[in-house]
Amino acid sequence: MEVLGFVEQKLAQFEEDTDSGLIGRRIGLANVYQALPEYGTIEFWEMIEEPNIKAALPLEVLVRCFRLAITLKDDPGRNRIMEMILRRSQTSNDYWSRQVLNRVHLTSEQRCMFAYDLYADLCERVLRALMDSKRLFWEENFQHCLYYERKHVYQAFMTREGRWCNQHANDAVTRRVPQSLIGSLDQPVQHANGESWEMDIEDEKAQQALLSVEQPGLPLLILNLPEKLKPVIWLIFLEGKTEKHVANLLGVSERTVRNRLHKALNLLRTVIETEGKTIYG
Repeated sequence: MEVLGFVEQKLAQFEEDTDSGLIGRRIGLANVYQALPEYGTIEFWEMIEEPNIKAALPLEVLVRCFRLAITLKDDPGRNRIMEMILRRSQTSNDYWSRQVLNRVHLTSEQRCMFAYDLYADLCERVLRALMDSKRLFWEENFQHCLYYERKHVYQAFMTREGRWCNQHANDAVTRRVPQSLIGSLDQPVQHANGESWEMDIEDEKAQQALLSVEQPGLPLLILNLPEKLKPVIWLIFLEGKTEKHVANLLGVSERTVRNRLHKALNLLRTVIETEGKTIYG
């Protein structure tokens, strides 16, 4: 009984110290935020973009400033603050994206592409989280939130690549066809007589999406797409290149090519629906 009482006493003390520490942290961050110069002034931006990491504002304060910029509808300011947040966390996120893939059997080329895509997915997810004003804990403990975002991003990424297994299942199965099997569709099929032929498999959804926006002025619309999207749709639909070939030409992964293709098709469809009649009468 004495031992039990001692343990309960220590647990109560630990909870009290933890609560006190959390309250103290909140007060400290609030004081730093309140002490900032007026938003948008030269002094304000100097503090936001302080290059000395020891004198830089806590990331939690930058999150509050980022959300303030959204409230004020200051898109350039929002992007400016977001750039600082990503820059401040770039080194650790880049290191994480490479280290976490060490447990996965990959070629050096695959590891490089996976790390690049994993890092990009994490940045996108962090951006979505910061734009959600209801997720207040980002303003209290940025690193803690980032830790959990990394776990979610990794699982989602490996699931899409067909490499995530249910650790608790008796028979571990992936949720998607492995990328290696999908890639094998691009390889020529060997016949018994030694001849070979390549399987011509069309992406029906992509074809339908393109046909839904196809018209005489389509090449002009493609030329007006963002620089990253323009070569993807041009090479695939106007030159007949495969996604794999385009990925090699652009130095990106096939998944990145598919993502850019999807964005380009959506942009083309939107432009035609909203401006097509005006442009072409």
